[in-house]
Amino acid sequence: MNIDHHRYCSTPFPPYRYVPGQHPHPIAHPQGHSHRPHGTPHPTVRHVPPDRWRDSEDYLYGCDLYNNAYWWEAHEAWEGLWQTCDKKATQGRFLQGLIQAAACHLKIHMASPAGVERLGPSSLNYLRGAASDIPSATYMGLNLPAFIQSLDAYFDRCKDATGQIIRHDAAQYPFIELTM
Repeated sequence: MNIDHHRYCSTPFPPYRYVPGQHPHPIAHPQGHSHRPHGTPHPTVRHVPPDRWRDSEDYLYGCDLYNNAYWWEAHEAWEGLWQTCDKKATQGRFLQGLIQAAACHLKIHMASPAGVERLGPSSLNYLRGAASDIPSATYMGLNLPAFIQSLDAYFDRCKDATGQIIRHDAAQYPFIELTM
């Protein structure tokens, strides 16, 4: 799938989009695009409160990665941020929903029905939980109800009548559109 979407930050993209079985594992393999030799510390991720989302390079980079079909990499970018927050609070559930949505897109790309069946509903449940906590539609720059609706419809369209996975459709892709 070829997606080319505008950017929210200037962090460069990795040289390839990781797909298991097709590329070296980004971290574990010595030829991976994000390989760190044994003993090298993980990059530090700074917690940024939800109201300061514009200051979070990790969040914005995750959005850029997701919007440009770097799903494994988006998952990793948001995971670091997710690890810094209360996972049961709104921000934790929101980030967990985004992480699982990115993972679901990777499973769609890989034509893995079991992964799609598990991750699609789970991502939507986390995002709906976060949406139920917020006083307005926008959370961390994203119109959350609209994104949930487009994501839900997209996941439904990615299966045919027999439940088989249909490849991504860039024309219908649920982009993350932030209010900058």
